[in-house]
Amino acid sequence: MQNLAHQKHCFAEFTLDLTRGCLLHLEQEIKLRPKSFEVLKYLVENNERLISKDELISAVWIDTAVTDSSLVQCLKDIRHALQDEGQQIIKTVHGRGYIFDRKVSDSVQALPVTTYREETAGVQITIEEEETNGHGTGPTHWIPSVHAQAIPTHAFTSTRGLTHAMGRHKWIVLTALSVTVMAAVIINFTRPTEPIDSLAVMPFVNVNGDPNTEYLSDGISDSIINRLSQLPNLKVIALNSVLRYKGKQTDPQTIGRELGVRAVLMGRLIQQGDSLSISTELVDVRDNRHLWGGQYDRTLSDITGVQTEIAQQISDKLRLRLSGDDKKRLNKVYATDSEAYRLYLLGRFYRRRLTKDGFQKSIENLEQAIKKDPSYAPAYAELGEVYRNLAWYGLLPPEECRQKEELATLKALQIDDSLAEAHVLMANIKEMELDWPGAENEYKHALELDPNSVRVHETYSWNLEMLGRLDEAMLHAKRAQELDPIGLDINWDMGVALDFSRQYDRAVEQFQKIIEMDPNFVPAHLGLMQVYQHKGMYEEAIVELKKSNTLGRAGGEAGLGLAYALAGKRDEAHKILNDLKEASKQRYVSPMGFALIYMGLGDKDQAFEWLNKTFDENPYRIAFLRVNPRFDSLRSDPRFNDLLHRMKLDQ
Repeated sequence: MQNLAHQKHCFAEFTLDLTRGCLLHLEQEIKLRPKSFEVLKYLVENNERLISKDELISAVWIDTAVTDSSLVQCLKDIRHALQDEGQQIIKTVHGRGYIFDRKVSDSVQALPVTTYREETAGVQITIEEEETNGHGTGPTHWIPSVHAQAIPTHAFTSTRGLTHAMGRHKWIVLTALSVTVMAAVIINFTRPTEPIDSLAVMPFVNVNGDPNTEYLSDGISDSIINRLSQLPNLKVIALNSVLRYKGKQTDPQTIGRELGVRAVLMGRLIQQGDSLSISTELVDVRDNRHLWGGQYDRTLSDITGVQTEIAQQISDKLRLRLSGDDKKRLNKVYATDSEAYRLYLLGRFYRRRLTKDGFQKSIENLEQAIKKDPSYAPAYAELGEVYRNLAWYGLLPPEECRQKEELATLKALQIDDSLAEAHVLMANIKEMELDWPGAENEYKHALELDPNSVRVHETYSWNLEMLGRLDEAMLHAKRAQELDPIGLDINWDMGVALDFSRQYDRAVEQFQKIIEMDPNFVPAHLGLMQVYQHKGMYEEAIVELKKSNTLGRAGGEAGLGLAYALAGKRDEAHKILNDLKEASKQRYVSPMGFALIYMGLGDKDQAFEWLNKTFDENPYRIAFLRVNPRFDSLRSDPRFNDLLHRMKLDQ
């Protein structure tokens, strides 16, 4: 017999087991992240006492600087685990702190553990028996575990004897032993013994190979990811990262190791006319075990129902503990018209191309989707995102884009205020209006709605960079990178954050790593070009700029003009200036391009003139004025501080 000393804190129907480091509801273990466990432990050990936010942070994050959002997320995890959404257990005293409002009883006890072993038919069976339950009373609980081993047959032995066990649980023990042996010999256990908290949903294989249905295979994966990522205790890798494996033969264990997840979902899709055949397999990558598989034969009109069903099955097989709100989010259906949903998937598919033609096709499909289903909130939000992209890439006049983005966003929020992506767009609109506090509130609300959204963490990090809060920005950039570890855009964001932090060598390494992943990813060449400029490596910057232009990047002329100017090639820079002025007579050219070249030429008067024109037309184009090193040559000029003041960035 082995005595294990257990120290526990018990309250209501919960037990905080300090020895095992887990939270139990009755006898069911509830998954908590380490920091959330420590926060709960401190609250429980100081129950019925007002604890300030600062005291709680100091106690849990010793010698570590963290933001309030870390504590807020831990409290959210704990309340979810305790089913305390109404804040009856952990009460918030606004402006003062928190109270754990439950009586707590402590328990330190020795739990005798009895081991029975039978070695028979090449299978070793171990039963561990606890004499008491978590509160010291009640029936004995035992857990059989099976280990398939090639060992000789021996007699049944026990440290306490078979008679005692059979006397107490004769039929239970006999039945369990029989079932366990049969299960070990005949089938492989497929259900994990503890919740799995990380998952990658791979792009569904388009078995037909028809490029016209590629949007559907990607769209199904995308929709399942979006559903599952809203569950607070599950890390789901973003679509951009899993798309990197598309068309490649890669085993689940390799994927799990590279993406840092415990489970991988793979799927295959066959479309014949209006008929769909979808097969799925969920694999635990620790031992390559098959956890679950499903086969769905449906029609295109039932595609949303299939995705919901798959997401429900996955959450069950991963043993996720869902609240009522979690289940609502998982089962929520947005599109009432199947054709509208198909058009929406096409719109998202074309937007991801990030080309002018792709944006135009995206708009066409999304507008058709909205016409089919005027109450389709995600379609409005996606349309707003397209116009945001068009403005950012300088492909349409910013005011036209801003108006259309705002109309689409307001409509999406009017239909469904719980749509996180719509709040991200509203934050962007407030940024363009220079309402920085309003924008940050929208980002925070979006995080509450979808704490695992890569998009929210990414765009919030940009917002914090604009405000000069680089350390906080880096935290959100890193969180986005955790959720999208090999996504090119997210890794590019990290390179930019390092550049803005003046960590130039690390930024160079980051952009070079992205180029190794995809030599044709134009933003990485542009990012590297900018860092080279900041390091004074002007010839290297020109090389990267020319590579990006060769790869078909629209609007790269201004960047090349700046590179020439900084390298002392003034004639080449002036030629590009003249070319841009001529081009502006035929198409939209951002005044920011002219400002950049004049900055490189050292003509501050012209640089500020064009920066002021940029401010009047679209202040968002100079939103990184406070932190971007490319503006360093202007910082000593009083006109720069005036521009910062008008941007409301001098706080």
